[in-house]
Amino acid sequence: MVSLALGLLLVASFLVVLQRCRSSFAVNESLARQQDAARHALSVLVPDIEHSGFFGFGRAPPLIGSLPAGIHACGTGFATSLAVPAEGSDNVYRLGADASDCAPTASSGGARAGTDTLTLRHASSSTVAPRAGRLQLYSQSLSLTASPVLFADGNAPGVVDAAHDIRDVEVRTYYIANDSVQRPGWPALRVKALTESRGAAQFRDEEILPGVEDLQVEIGVASFAADGTARLSYVAPDSTRARDGRVVAVRLWLRIRADVTEPGYLDGRSLAYANVVYAPTDAEAKQRRMLIERTVALRNAPAVDGRLAASAGP
Repeated sequence: MVSLALGLLLVASFLVVLQRCRSSFAVNESLARQQDAARHALSVLVPDIEHSGFFGFGRAPPLIGSLPAGIHACGTGFATSLAVPAEGSDNVYRLGADASDCAPTASSGGARAGTDTLTLRHASSSTVAPRAGRLQLYSQSLSLTASPVLFADGNAPGVVDAAHDIRDVEVRTYYIANDSVQRPGWPALRVKALTESRGAAQFRDEEILPGVEDLQVEIGVASFAADGTARLSYVAPDSTRARDGRVVAVRLWLRIRADVTEPGYLDGRSLAYANVVYAPTDAEAKQRRMLIERTVALRNAPAVDGRLAASAGP
């Protein structure tokens, strides 16, 4: 009887330790998946933000010729506003004022209420060949006065050589959707990107990462006082200062939800960030969340007497 009791005690102890190990493994696995998700999201967003404002040789405002209607699907001038490298909308899905065909794709279930959008504009890092239907930029390096030219008919406006190049114009808007692919009710980070299909310009809507339930954005704008001192302030993504000022950085927040519910997990703490105060419901408190914040400087921020780039900082 004594031996049996000791044996049962040892088995019970082993089962307790096993259960704790399994719980610890589940927690670590959940955290690892969230961290992987965060790294993946940043690996997409950060390089795109850093590249914003890059337009090859071009520095002057571009000359805009006749462009196909698909380029203006998200609003007249939305894709061609190259003087605004980064902007967005605050707590609502809104792109161009007169957008004709720019709503989130049907499979996304619409944009998630209370989340921001982030629009980034730049030229492709590599030169390309002319392609009909694709918005492209033609510029030259040996002239400080010649304006770059936007075109989309597949015909280069001039000679293409070592001093003249062609690059695709990249316009991407990031937003949060209500549904992810094959999982209704599960939010996802998506992007609406300007591209072309069969010779026609279009904005393609694609999922980047499921489980991202909030995107918040602030735009870093530099200004100079009368004494020449540079000042950097962060404003709402759709403010007048974000559109008309010298954009040098983007600050963003991503709230990522764990893809599984851990037994016994409960965290009802509120999260305060940007202009959001998130208080989870009883059901939401049972899901693990991660909030990440990142401030990214634009590598191609415009400079004034060499002072602006220095004021942006890393």
